[in-house]
Amino acid sequence: MRLVRAELLKIRRRQATYVLLIVLLVLMALIYLPSGAIYQVAGIIEFPAAYSLIKEAAFGLGGLIAIVFAAAFVGADWNWGVLRNVVARGESRDRYLLAKAGALAIVLALAMLLIFAVGFLFTYLQGFIWGVPVANPFRGNGLQDLVEWLVFGYPVLLQRAAIGLAVAVIVRSQLAGAIVGIVLFLVESVVTTILTVISLGSSVVSGGFDGLQQTGPEWFQFLPISIGGQVFNSLPGSGGVTSAGDFSTLFLKPVPFVVAMIVVLVYLVVALAVAVIALRRQEIT
Repeated sequence: MRLVRAELLKIRRRQATYVLLIVLLVLMALIYLPSGAIYQVAGIIEFPAAYSLIKEAAFGLGGLIAIVFAAAFVGADWNWGVLRNVVARGESRDRYLLAKAGALAIVLALAMLLIFAVGFLFTYLQGFIWGVPVANPFRGNGLQDLVEWLVFGYPVLLQRAAIGLAVAVIVRSQLAGAIVGIVLFLVESVVTTILTVISLGSSVVSGGFDGLQQTGPEWFQFLPISIGGQVFNSLPGSGGVTSAGDFSTLFLKPVPFVVAMIVVLVYLVVALAVAVIALRRQEIT
């Protein structure tokens, strides 16, 4: 706990913590305010459909920023020579890295709760600006829906941050770690989209448009970023009218929720294990 508290203090004092949070909030505003026109068709903003926008902020943009933040936070120890001092005073490398991961997990949990709270605020602001009433988010199964998003979305956020952490440890640089993490995030999105189109084209060639139907799940749906999207596809309101949507669900069968959740946790553990092993093998001078 001593190391975790020390890492939390570092996070609180770093400017990047607040800059990235502000960037995310600004991007949220840019997503929310113009999109209210979509609700005018339905005449009401209802939950859980409204969670689709909060998901994009908390786990879409938030997942990308989590990768950058984790890479910057962990990689800075090489840039600033902190790790050399840690090793010199006899601190366990494993405990040190896991303490950083624990501090990241706490901060990301707080950030997720904040983003959801701001998401609710923006939803009501959106309704006010566009003249669309907002339904009670806690009616019916509303509270249960919120709990499901928080409980099952959080491991996906951690898994994405763990990727940034592992990359930063391997490349030993905060900037390089952040860049590599962003590239991996974006490249996977492009690759899965291309592979989905290819899969769709194959179906059309073999059976024509009349025979077009869902296939899969395909192997690329199990890639590190895509598998998180498979978890979200099973949560309440993920197909809301404002959802940017995983268009692949129109053509590919989703990965079952339990399987997707297990794969997310496996990726999380593997990323941490890779980071620990990489740190053990590094020569710190």
